[in-house]
Amino acid sequence: MKFRNAYLASAALAAAVMVSPASAQQTDWTKRVTMSAMGGHVLGNPLAKNRLVEYVSYTCSHCADFEVTSSVPLKKDFIAKGKVSAEVRNYVRDAVDFTAAMLARCGGRTKFFGNHHAFMASQDKWLKTVMSTSPEVQKTWYEGETNARLQKIASDVGFYDIMAKRGISKTQANVCLADKKAQDQILAMSKYGAETVKITGTPSFTINDKLLDKVHSWSVLLPKLAALPQ
Repeated sequence: MKFRNAYLASAALAAAVMVSPASAQQTDWTKRVTMSAMGGHVLGNPLAKNRLVEYVSYTCSHCADFEVTSSVPLKKDFIAKGKVSAEVRNYVRDAVDFTAAMLARCGGRTKFFGNHHAFMASQDKWLKTVMSTSPEVQKTWYEGETNARLQKIASDVGFYDIMAKRGISKTQANVCLADKKAQDQILAMSKYGAETVKITGTPSFTINDKLLDKVHSWSVLLPKLAALPQ
């Protein structure tokens, strides 16, 4: 009986340690991805005291620069601590941007930030393809049924190759492109950014729903984040 009581006491202590605040603080928030009510992807503690939102366009070179320069320090110095979450919302500027935005959502929420980074890190290459495509071909990107247009862009620009490297087949990518709910969410985010938040360019940022004036790069955003209560 004494052995049994000792075992139960030991088990109870172990359980208490597992759910203790100290243990909870060790959560790797850089692995936690949730969806906002707006349809954006949130990296980090969904209950973080400070909520950073980025409005992004995939055909925006400054957005690509921000992703490449901020990805590691933003996660390591802010998101990992659980005090700041970072949400990516779309601000669509053109049909190519819209196609990339749709494909970035392929594979579910846990694949998003990897997909997002893949598009931004390779932007210089595929954007050159876009710029070198003849006006006659580009015209077809804006003609006909939506799904067919998105598939043509994905093929012409090389997006299927990017998705293949992410483990997503052309067939799977086409299913993502045809997702009407995702299409509507992306367009709604863009409209909200323009009409409600009133952003004037990308990338643009809000912290706790307040638009940051003249902040469009990691070097300018960094001191804003560093000044937040941790």
